[in-house]
Amino acid sequence: MHFVVTGATGFVGHHLCAYLLANGHEITGLLRPDVPEPIPDGISTVTAELTDPAAMGAVLGARHTDGVFHLAGAASVGGSFANPLATWRVNLDGTLSVLEAIRGATHPIRCVAVTSGEIYGRVPIDSLPVDEHTPLHPLSPYGASKAAADLAAYQYRAGFGLEVIRVRAFNHVGPGQDARFVVPSVARQLAVAERDGLSTVELNLGNLSTRRDFTDVRDIVRAYGLLMDRGNPDVPYLACTGRSVPISDLVEMLADISPLEVSITTNAELVRAGEQPDLYGSPRALTADTGWTAEISLRTTLSDTLDWWRGRVAEEA
Repeated sequence: MHFVVTGATGFVGHHLCAYLLANGHEITGLLRPDVPEPIPDGISTVTAELTDPAAMGAVLGARHTDGVFHLAGAASVGGSFANPLATWRVNLDGTLSVLEAIRGATHPIRCVAVTSGEIYGRVPIDSLPVDEHTPLHPLSPYGASKAAADLAAYQYRAGFGLEVIRVRAFNHVGPGQDARFVVPSVARQLAVAERDGLSTVELNLGNLSTRRDFTDVRDIVRAYGLLMDRGNPDVPYLACTGRSVPISDLVEMLADISPLEVSITTNAELVRAGEQPDLYGSPRALTADTGWTAEISLRTTLSDTLDWWRGRVAEEA
């Protein structure tokens, strides 16, 4: 089958393309105009403006497209506060553009539209785990724009009959993730210290008691692939493990994997005021409809992430 992947050059996009190629599919990855990006091996590419429905229609019409994996968008919660309008534009307008292009296609095209667990915002602890029925109360421009994209996907399904599968992905980690996020940030700091021949390293981190639902990115993209094949467009799915762990556990596990002696300092500037202390979801619908379960252990994820950063910082030296 032939799939178009928006966000193909990103962290998740690289893993999704590798997964799809390994399963015998052909991929066209969407590139942003005038933005040099690392292209996954083995795929074709096309340059187009995501927020332009006509441009997206031309991409889908260039050759027979069986499905679209819509991953592209702004990905940073913190960055969305600094630039809310740009976040809204790419996350909502980009999704609407993809949906309009599919609506105008000459044949049915399935779409897996990825949003985020951040659309739930603040959830009472006694209401966890969140599921497809939990009300949406996003707190950030990122979360709100993703909630709007989710609602747009629902409306295009209900109003126009498009086969759009909504998937709300919770925290995912693994090799290749940008160092703006806590796990790759810690892994990078450890890898740099190891490369430089140090025996100790001090980590400056934010709130380590925060708990989140972490899934290996390779399990996440497998969920996307299964949803393209078996997902019900009338059901919103949560891609998550169904359990949360504190950030401190991840840091301690990374420290245990590394030979370094690690000390930790809490940086008040990195502590986000009013942050949800715990958040995890239920993958019940995803498992019931596709048979998916998370398979990769958290320790394996962290070990592979640290190994990836060891290779990356060695290249930087």
